[in-house]
Amino acid sequence: MLLAAAALTACQQDGDGRPSPPPGPRATPEQVIAYKTQAVAQIGVGPGWGKPELLVSVNSEGWEDSAYISPDGQSLYFQYFPGDMFRINDVFYFHRPVSEGGLGADPKQRDRYHRGPARGVSPAYTSDTLVAKREGDTFGAPVRFPHARDGRNEWGVMLGGDGAYYYVSHDETRELNMDIYRNAQLLAIAGREKYHEDNPHFAITPYGRELFFDSGNRPQAKGKSHIWVTRETGGRFAEPVMLPPPVNVKDSTEVQPHLTADGQLYFTSARDGTIAIYASKRTGADSWAEPRKVLWTTRKSGARAWGLGEPTLTADGQWLYFVVVFDNGRQEFDADIARVRRTDAAR
Repeated sequence: MLLAAAALTACQQDGDGRPSPPPGPRATPEQVIAYKTQAVAQIGVGPGWGKPELLVSVNSEGWEDSAYISPDGQSLYFQYFPGDMFRINDVFYFHRPVSEGGLGADPKQRDRYHRGPARGVSPAYTSDTLVAKREGDTFGAPVRFPHARDGRNEWGVMLGGDGAYYYVSHDETRELNMDIYRNAQLLAIAGREKYHEDNPHFAITPYGRELFFDSGNRPQAKGKSHIWVTRETGGRFAEPVMLPPPVNVKDSTEVQPHLTADGQLYFTSARDGTIAIYASKRTGADSWAEPRKVLWTTRKSGARAWGLGEPTLTADGQWLYFVVVFDNGRQEFDADIARVRRTDAAR
């Protein structure tokens, strides 16, 4: 999920700390729509793509992240959290019992620490994956993903080339050390007991049954999140290998892989100092062409699109869905889902 994992990890390390001061008066819905519309219009767009648009029917005052569009374009999966992920300590403080220094979920204080509808997230301080079905040119009301479980965080859902759901969650003994699941079954990825795996993408390619993911705490990553791949043979996954340059770049961050049927790897990277979406053409089993920039932010201050990520495409390559993290200019953040349509046949 787009930077939210970092926020969750930070709050796990400092979960008993004092919350940040509550935000000031909230903007009106009209003000929020106005600044987000302007921010989306300022997103940089590479050749072959149209104008980005927000998914008004899906987005709310809460945090929509970790988007995945089904290959047929009929189902949109996303992670939802009823608040600001970058202020998640505030939500923990709100739900912490009074005897432990919290607010005991005082309903009079809820609006200061929560944001957006509940949408069935359970309990209210976790995040769940939801799915919305297409209705004409928009999407209907989202419901909980079938494999979501109370008290757990699930995100990164995708429908693999084998017809199974892949996503990340954590086993009961290792809170927030995220692992990859396939249809509720924990996958035995080498090193999973010690290392973190996120944002899975499973594809059947000419090179085998391949599972791509990102990880930031494996030794070769040297403290940066990078994209990895492991190949499955006979139900067993080989030792994960970090993708070589030019996909992964030293001292940068590369996450959220999405491989198309024609061998285009879309991913998120901070290699130029902004959080942007790139695409690289596969040229061999372990080789990739120089990535090209697809979508990027253009402002560094004020009310703006702060970062872009979570690229996911329909099977025909005509629609690219992604996540926008907004900053309203007061260091208050929100994440919404957007999409952009292809305007030519360029790949």
